[in-house]
Amino acid sequence: MADRTKIGEKHKFRWEVEKGKIRELVDAIGDKNPIYTDARAAQDQGYKDIVAPPTFGTVPLMWTGTLIKALNDLQVNFARIVHAEQAYEYYEEIFPGDTLDAILEVKDITKKEGKSGTLEFIRFETKYQNQDGVVVLGEDMLLVERS
Repeated sequence: MADRTKIGEKHKFRWEVEKGKIRELVDAIGDKNPIYTDARAAQDQGYKDIVAPPTFGTVPLMWTGTLIKALNDLQVNFARIVHAEQAYEYYEEIFPGDTLDAILEVKDITKKEGKSGTLEFIRFETKYQNQDGVVVLGEDMLLVERS
């Protein structure tokens, strides 16, 4: 089960936003909105360039290995976790060429007894800011580890 002494621990990471990673996510989720892939269409809608889709925060979190490192630090058994919840707060658009500095924080770890044993709820919060120091995205994630 997760190491409760790690509550409050923070993991910093940096990500350079690339058009290719935006395209990969858009293809994976099947979103055909042209503002994610066509600069002219994005500009016609008032954006300076293509924009990253709403769930883009997952890309740097996974590709940098930050979530895996945090879970390893918590001593979580990967074979026993499930993703329970994800929520986003959008503040500003994310564009190709942006440099995102982010902090993943272990916000809370709680236990509940279930019919099949103990369930541990691990809540993470991630804040992303761009190269101008502007917070662009907040992300809240809940994972559950079964005993």
